Amino acid sequence: MNKILISSSAKGTVQESAQLAKNLGLGLEISRIPLYKNEKLTLDGTIEILKNSVSDFDGRITLHGMFSDVNVSSQDYLMRKCSIQRCIESFEIGKALCADTILFHSGNKGTLHYGSIDSFKKNFASFWKDFIKEFENSNIIAVIENVFETSPQFCMDLIERVNSDNLKLALDVGHVNLYSHKTNPIEWIKAYGNNLYHMHIHNNFRENDDHSNLANGTVNYKEVFETLKGLNLNPSMVLEMFSEEDIRKSMNFISALNI
Repeated sequence: MNKILISSSAKGTVQESAQLAKNLGLGLEISRIPLYKNEKLTLDGTIEILKNSVSDFDGRITLHGMFSDVNVSSQDYLMRKCSIQRCIESFEIGKALCADTILFHSGNKGTLHYGSIDSFKKNFASFWKDFIKEFENSNIIAVIENVFETSPQFCMDLIERVNSDNLKLALDVGHVNLYSHKTNPIEWIKAYGNNLYHMHIHNNFRENDDHSNLANGTVNYKEVFETLKGLNLNPSMVLEMFSEEDIRKSMNFISALNI
């Protein structure tokens, strides 16, 4: 199983990215789901497009579920209804593509109102306790990715409330560097522990979500990899950068670490 993957946003099309992944001997995380931008496109039509795009790819596939404005914990029932639809559609797409892992954002926008935080977590658990059964029945792992969270505890609380072996955590190291100024990626890795199943790795200078190569930013990736090794953690990792040049630079960076 490919433990290192690239994003389907690496090249101009999913098919081109799949070919790059094949050439590099890596897996592919499909991040472009055309359904959410095209009101005339059906779920079945989307599945057909994506299946055709990876028809010549025989490596590991994971899926980045639809995330734009998706919030299954919204207090607005219409927003919640639409968000649930997008999550269900993402699951159906992932299942059709034989993805073993499907990633979702938490939907948290970083509110500091305690009442809203509690309501958010209750709504999240209410939806996911039922939704996760689809993953359990299909032997697919769902992972929740941090975006605006400022500490690891928020996402940990979410999966603990659902309490399923099929709901794990995805650590986006670039997001930690950008949004979590009081806790660094090493602290997140240690806190997540065995719940750390999937990672997005890229770099930035804490000013913009650059998605640059691993050597181009303020994240110390040597320390990240050493920490993972020291804790005997082996999550899958997506080189979530959007050019072949940055992917190759990152692969060379990893090789040079000799870890």
